Amino acid sequence: MKKLLIFFTVAILVNLLIGCGGIFGPIDIETRTYLTRPPVNTTAPNTINEDLIISDLYQRIYESLYEEVKQEVLNDISEERFQLLYDSVISSLMQEVEAGNITISADSVIDMILSIEQNQANSVVGIRNINSNGVIQAVGSGVIYKQVGDKYYVLTNNHVVEEGTSYTVVFENGDEIGAVLRGVDELVDLAVLYFFSDNEYETVEFGDSDALQKGEMIVAVGHPSGFNYFGSMTFGIVSGLKRHFDIDNDGVNDMFVGYIQHDAAINSGNSGGALFNLQGQLIGVNVIKLTAVNIEGMGFAIPSNLVQAIVTDIEELGYSIQKPVLGIRFVDIKNNEAFFLQNEITLPNGVTKGFYIIEVGENSSMDGYLQAGDILIQIGDVVIDTSTQFVEEFSIYRVGDIVDIVVIRNGETITIQNIELKAAVQ
Repeated sequence: MKKLLIFFTVAILVNLLIGCGGIFGPIDIETRTYLTRPPVNTTAPNTINEDLIISDLYQRIYESLYEEVKQEVLNDISEERFQLLYDSVISSLMQEVEAGNITISADSVIDMILSIEQNQANSVVGIRNINSNGVIQAVGSGVIYKQVGDKYYVLTNNHVVEEGTSYTVVFENGDEIGAVLRGVDELVDLAVLYFFSDNEYETVEFGDSDALQKGEMIVAVGHPSGFNYFGSMTFGIVSGLKRHFDIDNDGVNDMFVGYIQHDAAINSGNSGGALFNLQGQLIGVNVIKLTAVNIEGMGFAIPSNLVQAIVTDIEELGYSIQKPVLGIRFVDIKNNEAFFLQNEITLPNGVTKGFYIIEVGENSSMDGYLQAGDILIQIGDVVIDTSTQFVEEFSIYRVGDIVDIVVIRNGETITIQNIELKAAVQ
């Protein structure tokens, strides 16, 4: 850093000596007061081109010191300090954009998309699933998200790998590498495979799906309709957040997913493919598309924060421990009068919402705490209105969390404390 100080010192001295405008501002020669003695000659015999002198001196200083000063500055900035600086610059930039002082042009968006195509999109590979009869069971997309030495981890959807006995990772140049299935999460529809290679492959960077906003621009990358359209890219916006579906067809919307809805075109074969933000970060894994004559542009992706937590579990354990299983079969009190009439069940006076417990599974979170006939009205901080509302609000809880529950049992309201939420029995 000494050379950097020399640079500025010389610049200051040059400005002072020739009496011109410098980094401290202009000096007015005509109003300068001399306290010792007057100048010998108040008329200058020659005209000095101050701008030319300044330009020449600065150019010489710049050429001689620039490379060394630059390297010293870079050496002095650690990764941590650089990240802080980067975050600060990005934050300031976004504030300028929001204030209307800076506009993001169509060209800048195009540049971002082209950057994704040239870099992060290469982390999206093909997955071929072969069953025990040697027949191709399914083909889909996957994303390389981690490298440890010569071992690469790939995430995809569970439905891409289910019922398979062998798997290959397929690259755009036609190369194929055998892969091993590490584990799956059937409910969230995720799977992790790994393969070994001495080649260098692009790995994706996870983004923060919790920071997504409705209307944000996104890019989907995958392989629709097989590998003939390998690496197809489509562009769209986030259409909605925290959408819930009944993936396991048990009549209740599944918890813990809260899908990202978007309108980027996806088709069969895009399953397990990437949803990128414009910074090239993975913010979702495509899994579902709603199709009907009167429906268009409704694709859904698993949020990246949940994906990252689940694939980390699968890497280490072979299965996920993110989602607690309550282990209850129930009926919504609200809007199910016919069920209670048909089964001759009389509800306590004034009870209009909650879950009527039909059955409690063994070794589940609620085993030993709830019993058939109970009306569950609160778990943790979630007051139960309907199953749809409960699914969304309860999704914040994870395995190992401790909760209290409130139930109506035989007409009496009781609180049961310190229940540990458990994972599904493997």
